[in-house]
Amino acid sequence: ERHIVHMDLPDGMHIQVIRWSRHVNVRITMSPIAGGQDGHCGNFDGDAANDSLAAVEQRLGKSVSRNQLLFRTYTIPESGKHVTLDDCPATQRTSAKQECLRAQPGASGRTLTACIFDVCFAGSRYALQDTVY
Repeated sequence: ERHIVHMDLPDGMHIQVIRWSRHVNVRITMSPIAGGQDGHCGNFDGDAANDSLAAVEQRLGKSVSRNQLLFRTYTIPESGKHVTLDDCPATQRTSAKQECLRAQPGASGRTLTACIFDVCFAGSRYALQDTVY
């Protein structure tokens, strides 16, 4: 079961917090701001090539500085293996795709790929997750 909280903030920013039983998803919608901006999702310059994780980390570093943290406590992030869909065994990937198409008939492209990834690495309960947006 999920619960959704919507927040409309100044300058047309909208934050949608989706609270699941064991985790939280957040979706932030906003327009470019004067003077520019940069962050985890890119920099709004219309060039997707410079929005990759490597490009963002090169511009901003790998973590937020302590004085910009949202929360008071701080846990040092640990580096881990960057997992891709190729790391999901073929039989499991096929099964995940079937499950995603049952949960999301007609899904394709990025939505289907995201669902397959979620089911492969996090479990069946995430097959519907990508449809809440």
